[in-house]
Amino acid sequence: MMKKLTHHRGFTLIEMLVAVAIFAVVGLGAANVLSSISTSNEVSLTHSERLQSLQLAILTIERDLRQATRRKVRVDGEKAADTFISHGELILDSQSQVLALRKVGWTNPMFLMPRSEVQSFAYRVVDDVLERIHFEYPDPVVGEEFKVRPLLTDVKELIFEFHDGKNDKWQTEWRSKDLPVAIAITLKLADYGDIRRVILMPEATK
Repeated sequence: MMKKLTHHRGFTLIEMLVAVAIFAVVGLGAANVLSSISTSNEVSLTHSERLQSLQLAILTIERDLRQATRRKVRVDGEKAADTFISHGELILDSQSQVLALRKVGWTNPMFLMPRSEVQSFAYRVVDDVLERIHFEYPDPVVGEEFKVRPLLTDVKELIFEFHDGKNDKWQTEWRSKDLPVAIAITLKLADYGDIRRVILMPEATK
């Protein structure tokens, strides 16, 4: 008996082209998904780093202000300033407000460094960068170079307000010869808008 031959039908050219097209579309979709995930991760990382920088900047300011001391500055042996706080606009080459004080707690173990543990410091904004500056000595002489520490980028404006603890009003200028009870700091950022923080100053109540 003769066996019946079975013919196996292969893929036609059109079917193969359709299959290739389907695989191409699926591959493109997968690539887009992976690209989207990668972009999302980069954005998330950038956002996280930005928040960390912001938190560190605020923490640095807060630590300084909470160590503020009643120390008047003498410049090049001249008469001491009338207040414990120097505050103003467009000084120290800043594009915004500047706040300058003295603080205690500048560690100097065994007094190995030729300086005291009192530090003169200030905050300013230069080229949209929030900077902390400090002098080597609490009573800097004329022409003394200060140290600069960049804290935060994309800062459009830096604003300080002061509270004397006597009413509910914040003051935009501080003319008292004592320290304020609290200082409010507002950072106007290009990405997050206004960030405001109120810092209590325990030295002011002593």
